[in-house]
Amino acid sequence: MMFVLDQGSDNYSQDDIRGLQARYPGSRIVLLAENFDFDNMVAAFRAGAHGYIVKDIPCESLVGSLQLVALGERVLPGALVDRLPSSPAIGSALPAASGEIQELLSDREIEILRCLVIGYPNKLISRRLDISEATVKVHVKAILRKLKVQNRTQAAIYALHHGIDGALAESEAERPWVPAAIQATCDANSRVMVAA
Repeated sequence: MMFVLDQGSDNYSQDDIRGLQARYPGSRIVLLAENFDFDNMVAAFRAGAHGYIVKDIPCESLVGSLQLVALGERVLPGALVDRLPSSPAIGSALPAASGEIQELLSDREIEILRCLVIGYPNKLISRRLDISEATVKVHVKAILRKLKVQNRTQAAIYALHHGIDGALAESEAERPWVPAAIQATCDANSRVMVAA
């Protein structure tokens, strides 16, 4: 079971999140926020939230983020990258030059890394790139190993810091599969609309 809480219509507290967790053990909780608020995000995760998504996210990314939460991942907003410190301690564990990422990864791995930046789960990546889900898993593991990071989120942050963004071709044939009901809402407005 997943709860998607709209922070725009009500301001959910840590106690509300804890209450949902207590009443529905094993449930997944995602907060949809009007704007990125670092302190609110930290409080939500400390209370047990599994995702914090800013409402201006593109529809396909929202669907991918919710699928990641359903699969057990935690989802953080891209705006968090702007809040990360740029101290030498963080950068020292990573290859120094941004050009090195192109030397470390194959073209296919860079394509998959772009999908990770967007927040696509393996199933959507496999459909978008027309490869098997098992092949995606192999590539993701190789990316994590080569970049010396622990998880997909760290890989995405690393990519953003090294000039790899989530820009992908947006022709209809290359868009990821999205359920028809959600796609109709997405087509009506290219940004996510959340009813209060």
